[in-house]
Amino acid sequence: MKKVGLTLAALALLCGTAAAQDVNEPTPQQTQTMSTANTLDKALIANERKMNEAVAKGDKATFQSLVSPNAWSADGGGFMKVSDFIAVFDQVKVSNWSMSDEKVSWLDGNNAIVAYKWTGAGSFQGQPIPGTVYASTVWTKKGDKWVATYHQESEAKK
Repeated sequence: MKKVGLTLAALALLCGTAAAQDVNEPTPQQTQTMSTANTLDKALIANERKMNEAVAKGDKATFQSLVSPNAWSADGGGFMKVSDFIAVFDQVKVSNWSMSDEKVSWLDGNNAIVAYKWTGAGSFQGQPIPGTVYASTVWTKKGDKWVATYHQESEAKK
């Protein structure tokens, strides 16, 4: 009986030790992947800021360098091909803007969504633009370059 008691005690001690180990610690490979994702997240958010800055400054060349020529967008005015937007690019007037609450959601290794809250003031084709929108852009890796392929804006409730 003593042997059974000692065996059970040893078994309980071993089980407790195993349970106390943190099995959720990331492996070195997972750590490297998370680090890469964080770096890419920051780069995509920076690209989103560059794209917004290009629109605000009327910098068509920079805007086009960040956006796929086949891209689309959607907002309260409907759908628009980027080629149609480029044709009226000079009719966008932004006096101030900011991005906040940025998030990146990965669809796969070559596609991610950057979502954020945009706040600003300005006009498009003489009409005021909404002061606060929730925006998202799909970024796609084409070759070695990330480009915006779809952009969507939803006006925030007032």
